[in-house]
Amino acid sequence: MTQKELSSLFPESCRIGNLILLVSPEQFYKLEGLTITGNRMFMMLCQGSMSLTLNDRPYELGAHSYFDIMETTTARIDSTSSDLRGWCLFISFEFASESLKNLRPGPLHYSLEHPNIRIWHFSPSEIDRLELQLNLLKETIANPSHYYRRELASVYFKSFSLELGNCMLSHQENPNDMPPYVSKRDFITLNFMTLVSKHFAEEHHIEFYANALCISTKHLTRVVREMVGKTPHAVICDEITHQAMTLLEDDRISIGQIAERLHFSDQASFCKFFKKQKQISPMAYRRQNKTSIE
Repeated sequence: MTQKELSSLFPESCRIGNLILLVSPEQFYKLEGLTITGNRMFMMLCQGSMSLTLNDRPYELGAHSYFDIMETTTARIDSTSSDLRGWCLFISFEFASESLKNLRPGPLHYSLEHPNIRIWHFSPSEIDRLELQLNLLKETIANPSHYYRRELASVYFKSFSLELGNCMLSHQENPNDMPPYVSKRDFITLNFMTLVSKHFAEEHHIEFYANALCISTKHLTRVVREMVGKTPHAVICDEITHQAMTLLEDDRISIGQIAERLHFSDQASFCKFFKKQKQISPMAYRRQNKTSIE
């Protein structure tokens, strides 16, 4: 589900348009069992535990843990403990950029190490400070009559980001080596990842993304490889593959329809692509997935 689709599950007091959606502990249960993709998502567990899957890899999270994922990661919360108290913040690139204005709140590079997800384990006092910022943000979003609601939400998101960055840097070996502002390479990579999350289905070639960013394909490849550890082509292929796997879980959608949705020239081209990525045919993957569920 995209952020727009998710928004329909929550009351208006949890969001500001499609810019920001804050899921508080009272509403967190609504996320269980959902497949979430195309979202920049921040998740924090204050209490309890949960099982989730990120890009087909299982994770177990306990109390005082935090992580965020890029738009190109597919996430599913599989189960939660009865005592869970967690927060989930969905943020648009537009709102985050507007709020932070080139400021780098903590080590940015970890969130670009797609598909590796870094889980941070903070102290109870650090979690308390972060939760305080989220509660301020929650109160602001829930007050539509406030004349400066969006502006104040932007301030509290920045405040949360700075507190988060402080927590992260306190766990780094050499925090003083981290530049305080986002570099041009960071912007290129973040914008590339955002474009991929929006256009991967219809645009499979790196030229489209390089042209959109007004840089050469050679420069884009060099920057993304340096920042993410893989080529732009590999990032695009990963996103197509993750979406294909999600679609294959639905027996009502034929292989041919999936190939059409993902803009392959024909079913054979899609099958060849999928087998190269997963070392298994789409039909075999569907049968395998169905068997594991049963």
